[in-house]
Amino acid sequence: MRFFSILMTLFLCTAFTGCIFNDSEGGFEWPEPTDFNCDLSPEYNLECGIFFEGSETPHHSVINPENGNLWIVYLNGNVKSWDGSSMNEVANLTSFVSTCHIEQGLLGLAFDENYNNSRTVLLSFTESEDCDGTTTSDLILASVLIGDDGIMDSSTITVLREIQQPYRNHNGGHLLNVGDNQYLWGIGDGGGANDPQNNSQNITNSLGSINLFTYQNNTISPVFEDSNGDPFILHYGLRNPWRFSLGENDLLWIADVGQNCWEEINLVPISERMNLGWSIKEGSQDFEKGGNCENNNNSDDDNLIYPVLSYGHGNGNCSITGGFWMDWGPEKLQNGYLYGDFCSGSIWLLKEINGEWVNHFVGTSGGMIVGFGQGLADELLVFYWTGNIGIIR
Repeated sequence: MRFFSILMTLFLCTAFTGCIFNDSEGGFEWPEPTDFNCDLSPEYNLECGIFFEGSETPHHSVINPENGNLWIVYLNGNVKSWDGSSMNEVANLTSFVSTCHIEQGLLGLAFDENYNNSRTVLLSFTESEDCDGTTTSDLILASVLIGDDGIMDSSTITVLREIQQPYRNHNGGHLLNVGDNQYLWGIGDGGGANDPQNNSQNITNSLGSINLFTYQNNTISPVFEDSNGDPFILHYGLRNPWRFSLGENDLLWIADVGQNCWEEINLVPISERMNLGWSIKEGSQDFEKGGNCENNNNSDDDNLIYPVLSYGHGNGNCSITGGFWMDWGPEKLQNGYLYGDFCSGSIWLLKEINGEWVNHFVGTSGGMIVGFGQGLADELLVFYWTGNIGIIR
């Protein structure tokens, strides 16, 4: 994901020093982590503030189905639980998780659908490695048990699937329970500018795809019986699907991070495999190495699925952060797809009006957005790179 490329830059310069580093994707100059004023559109009659202040990087949250507590996932390998009055650590996986590159870490967490009986949680992370070496960390899908004390027992981690990574960036890693013991797992294209190994268009491996699998009895299996390529692949042609959300009619909203020109949102079913275009396309535009964002080469290809929305890097934007289909939360944010941008902190709501998807500017959130979450009282939580957690209600 491009925002993690930004984070990589900041990490290499040491945290919060303001150092600038030219990355491998065209010599972009990235800003240092910062907070800025929350400024929401008066049309929505919402207010925002700080839910928690912190220094670690939270990026995702899930509700514990047993006790209703809010579990918050941190990139460094920690998981914390909020019960409405206190925050407690329920997992410390820092020794298992690689954070050599800022795109690495504990990237996803989902409760087993039968959690109350199994006490099992699914994890997605980059495995620990020697940061001084040249090796890359594989992306791991694993299960782990939660003890009677509510703490994750790291000695019970079981690897379920392992994806070899040619580079340290573009790991994806999001996990989502979609019902009927089925789960989605997002996997980036393996890293490097321009998808140098053409992984996203290669259906014999899972790089640049979203996997669909069934989890039962501590084993996984593909949902589709497909001898043509990797049977775990649901959708492919993705660069780095950092977040996705299941909406109405089993349609999947995917926020895929762009490279040179376009950030994009895709809307696809979970019932059949589709090719979303990277690196043939970036957004709806023919992809060119070097990034001519003004060209008109938008040739049609009936074998590809085009995004419902793409946006460029003007007005301080740089990297899309998904996102939820809002069937919860503040009333004026419901019945649309909510997403933001990492660099600008802007938030938008994409709603269907008279059969067309129309984009609405919600406002500026107050910081550099790495993720969104659902609070215990249906508040919208906003996770910031600075470590703070914002709240909109």
